[in-house]
Amino acid sequence: MSQKHENAWGEPVPGEDEALDARDVAVLGRLGRAVEAVDPVPDGLVERSLFAMTLARLEAEVMELQQIEAPVGSVRGDAPPLEARTITFTHERLTVMIALSTDDDGTHVRLDGWVAPAATLVVELRQPDGERTTTADDDGRFAFTGVDRGPTSLLVRLPEGGDVTVATPVIEL
Repeated sequence: MSQKHENAWGEPVPGEDEALDARDVAVLGRLGRAVEAVDPVPDGLVERSLFAMTLARLEAEVMELQQIEAPVGSVRGDAPPLEARTITFTHERLTVMIALSTDDDGTHVRLDGWVAPAATLVVELRQPDGERTTTADDDGRFAFTGVDRGPTSLLVRLPEGGDVTVATPVIEL
């Protein structure tokens, strides 16, 4: 069942029942290039949007960002913005503290974390390009090396039932 459209003057749109031809494709191509030139999609928008939608679909409780500590002088200057940054997230069931530093290659991030109360919990690192998983040891310690810079969130699987999760807010590394 095809629905007929009308133009601004209430008249039927000519040719709406006809298949697209080469001329239509050329006009749409020119229109697409004009829109791209005038109002391009910002770099990384698609990846960030997909990442945000993935996180929104998670049925996880979200932790609260408690505090961020950075060394004096790290906000300005030539040092990367995350040098030895410590971030603490709290939730009624657990606390997660992470320390961020530049990885050995100088490009990626090293993330060292601790879960309290200490337990062997599964921890997922989520970024637009995918997820990585590790397990905190008996002391609650976990680490990720070679982490790409960009939007990141952690998801901690709690022991009761295996499907109970707590997520951190998205942070920019």
